Amino acid sequence: MIDLRFLEEGKAIRDPIWGYIHIPPEMMALIDAEEFQRLRDISQLGHVLLVYPGARHSRFEHSLGVFHIAGQFIKQLLKSPTSPQLSLEDVRVLLAASLLHDIGHYPFSHLLEEMQMFFIDHETRGRQIIIDKNTEINRALQQAGIDPLRVANVIDYHQPDIPEQDLRLAHILSGTLDPDKIDYLLRDSRYCGVPFGESVNRDRLLSSITYDPVSQRPAITYKGVSAVEALIFTNYLMYRNVYWHHTVRSANAMFKRGIQDLLAQEHCTLQETDFDRATEADLIHRLEDEMGHHKIDQRESMVGRIKRRKLYKVAHMFYPQSGQDNLQDLFRHLYYHPEERYTLENKLCEHISHITHAPLRGDEILLDIPRFGKSPEVDLKVFFQSHIPIDKADPLSFDDPQVSLLKDYLLDNFEAQAKVVRIFCDNQPSLREAVNAHALNFLKTWTYE
Repeated sequence: MIDLRFLEEGKAIRDPIWGYIHIPPEMMALIDAEEFQRLRDISQLGHVLLVYPGARHSRFEHSLGVFHIAGQFIKQLLKSPTSPQLSLEDVRVLLAASLLHDIGHYPFSHLLEEMQMFFIDHETRGRQIIIDKNTEINRALQQAGIDPLRVANVIDYHQPDIPEQDLRLAHILSGTLDPDKIDYLLRDSRYCGVPFGESVNRDRLLSSITYDPVSQRPAITYKGVSAVEALIFTNYLMYRNVYWHHTVRSANAMFKRGIQDLLAQEHCTLQETDFDRATEADLIHRLEDEMGHHKIDQRESMVGRIKRRKLYKVAHMFYPQSGQDNLQDLFRHLYYHPEERYTLENKLCEHISHITHAPLRGDEILLDIPRFGKSPEVDLKVFFQSHIPIDKADPLSFDDPQVSLLKDYLLDNFEAQAKVVRIFCDNQPSLREAVNAHALNFLKTWTYE
């Protein structure tokens, strides 16, 4: 049996969500590394603070929280009758990965990842930082006797030829029920001042953790079903009311368009290095420098308007259940090809300008498409042991009718109420009316390869 007392020793850091978080001495060098300290200045929720002013927490404290919950997971999994048989090395690799899982984040949450171009997923960027022998993170891992490659594999596991041992650890860190999701949902709820996370019985949730050796993923005992339901429902409510709030989506669309406009400038000097290791303040300063180089009015730029909260307003909305499948295919294509969305926005401005005879530059109308493939995950096994229904075999799937009916209800509502495509435009009543009246027919005629 692994001695886990080291999880209760070392540096004690006071956290408003979990109380004292203890960092083992050999892992303090990871926190003190330059790449990890940068996370203090990378906000957890980006432009959400424009709606919920308290949402000023960072990826730094979230990462500490995930580390803490990963430790609780490990304790429960090792006590499980079907324990994954982790070695001490596995435990240290998993703990390091939980601490460093967001090390590759760009400024402003997931915004830049959605832009494709030279931006990559933060997990892939995290791998690059962790295995780079010139980074402080890499040296700290080496000094702690933790293999950087294994840590990178656990974080960035959607790669070919990941060793089974590392993939097993990755499934503990990422899944339907994982330390990352538990921390960010409860933390984001608290800092935004919304009550959704308060419904989650965290003690019951964590104490019900067990292990499914067939899927090689965390599972729960039947006592944790209600707590998991509350967590999943919190996830749905946070997307509908916080993460994908229409004002947040407006600011996000404007920010991405502002960067696209700069990158489209002739002789643009922005490079990947201006984004990948920048804090949010660094990036804003760099973007404003670039605007000055091209003689762009900073105050009236997209970035300048966001800073003054002069945001675009909703002109039209498309709901997935409208039955317009051809438009859903178009939106999916445009999501994965932001350069074509950029072209469409300019052409839509030309179209509306021709109809209304109002002069438009090309950036007054923006199409916002939420992330495709993002729906509540409910792939979880539930162990009943002696409490199993007489006609069933242990374990059951979470979405078995005798366990929970929440999955179908939530998936339908998530797709119908949260995953809404919006057209935003400059806050001019006549422009909004024109876009609302003519945008649908324009999109129906748009062709793509």
